Amino acid sequence: MTTRRDIRACTAALAACACFSRSALVAQTFSIDPPPVREGSTHAKGPVLCVRRVELAPQYEGSALVYRTGPHRLERDPYARFAAAPADMLTAAVREHLRRADFAPEVVGPGAALSADLQVDVYASDLFGDLEPASEAAAVVSLRFLVFSVQNGRRTQPILSEEFSRRTRLPRRTAAAVVGGLNQGLSDIMAEFVAELTMALRTSRMWSPGPPG
Repeated sequence: MTTRRDIRACTAALAACACFSRSALVAQTFSIDPPPVREGSTHAKGPVLCVRRVELAPQYEGSALVYRTGPHRLERDPYARFAAAPADMLTAAVREHLRRADFAPEVVGPGAALSADLQVDVYASDLFGDLEPASEAAAVVSLRFLVFSVQNGRRTQPILSEEFSRRTRLPRRTAAAVVGGLNQGLSDIMAEFVAELTMALRTSRMWSPGPPG
């Protein structure tokens, strides 16, 4: 039996999504963006990285933006969508962030001709706009990285296993603000991951910075 409490909860959830999508009246398309391409390699003798396709939690695999509108409740936005599969856009962004790192002369995907020295696996457990409570609306991104050394085409022991999460407050309650927060959160996570991986490579003696100049 449907109670008045159920009806109020449903109405509140619909109202929360309405301010993101229906105010636009037309479909909106968004992207997860890589950083600008960095020309050239800083260290030609660094390890070659193979970054596999990002594995995304099933609830976020679709093209529609996802919002959390209450405890244990997710809503898909029928008017705001990603331009491509979010896992593919995350993969492209992660690879480009790593190409900008000082230690990475080459970043490739599986099946590339180059022989990789490191394999990077990425799992995205969060990629959504959190609308509850309304006063603390935020974009949430969580990524787990597993980095393995590769020998003779096979991965060996992991040199880094780390999870990073960012909750970016929204300046406005719009779909565009959510995607802007997701992009900012991804950029912040990648900066921290690159710093952690740089330290791990130095510790394992797989890379060290060359002389200045």
